[in-house]
Amino acid sequence: MKRTKLFGLALTVTLALTACGGNGGGSGDAGAPADQNTAKPAGTWASADPALAEELKAAGFTGEIKGATDLTIGMPWAVEEDGKPAGLDIDLAEALGDVLGTKIDLQNTSFDSLIPGLAAGRYDVTISAMLDNKKRQEQVDFVDFIIDSSGFVVPTDSDIEDLTLETSCGRTIGVVRGSAEEMYLSEQSTKCEQEGKPAVKLQVFQQLQQGMLAVTSGRIEALCGDSLQNAYLEAKPDSKIKQVGKPINEAPVGMALPKGSKLVPVLQKALQKLVDDGAYTKILEKYGVAHGALTKITVNDARS
Repeated sequence: MKRTKLFGLALTVTLALTACGGNGGGSGDAGAPADQNTAKPAGTWASADPALAEELKAAGFTGEIKGATDLTIGMPWAVEEDGKPAGLDIDLAEALGDVLGTKIDLQNTSFDSLIPGLAAGRYDVTISAMLDNKKRQEQVDFVDFIIDSSGFVVPTDSDIEDLTLETSCGRTIGVVRGSAEEMYLSEQSTKCEQEGKPAVKLQVFQQLQQGMLAVTSGRIEALCGDSLQNAYLEAKPDSKIKQVGKPINEAPVGMALPKGSKLVPVLQKALQKLVDDGAYTKILEKYGVAHGALTKITVNDARS
């Protein structure tokens, strides 16, 4: 994703993240009276937890939580269908809002604008397919919500049966801008040249759909993206792609928040409640990605 990247979802499946420090956009000072217009009754996925609602208020968030996501990332993460956002990221934001007794208002944002948006205070959190890694942790904190990895897809009629980072030298490979895959392939391209091999012919796309069109039309040899999404797309009846090679860098995908945000422990507890109560599993099963489920919600659990 992962951007995971990877891959977006036009709703701001690029998940919204806001306020630095204690207050989120739409949030008042800690201890300020809650906006009664934003209070939510029991929702679609879960009932409000009064204790967590109080913790949210104590953290300085008394209104809607400003979030962001990238609706161009695609399913199972986030898309816009019939003018409405849909996907795992959207359902997860709704479920968290249910538990907290408020709403996470996700704004649609390009994936490469998610972290800058958090830094600028436009969002309190982003809920998108963003890989939790050490480099990103220099700028944001993560509440991890699923395990994923990166991988390659090629056209179904391609004669490429195996592809790894090490064997990508000289090949024309697509990635989504701002994704972990862009970082992996850029680093690998440098290694290729250092070893006297041709560099990776990297093609960077703003949106996943552009990359998919490029690979299915033969303009690039392969596309590198997140494995959960690759599996979802490969399984579609009209699929024109196939996965090749082994998973790359299995790691957690997380919601990103400004460094030191007081919202981090609140979201961690809220998500753990969804895990314990079963709503989390229902959401993952709805999109066929339950094999990536976590049983214990972690913070900043990057593998590399």
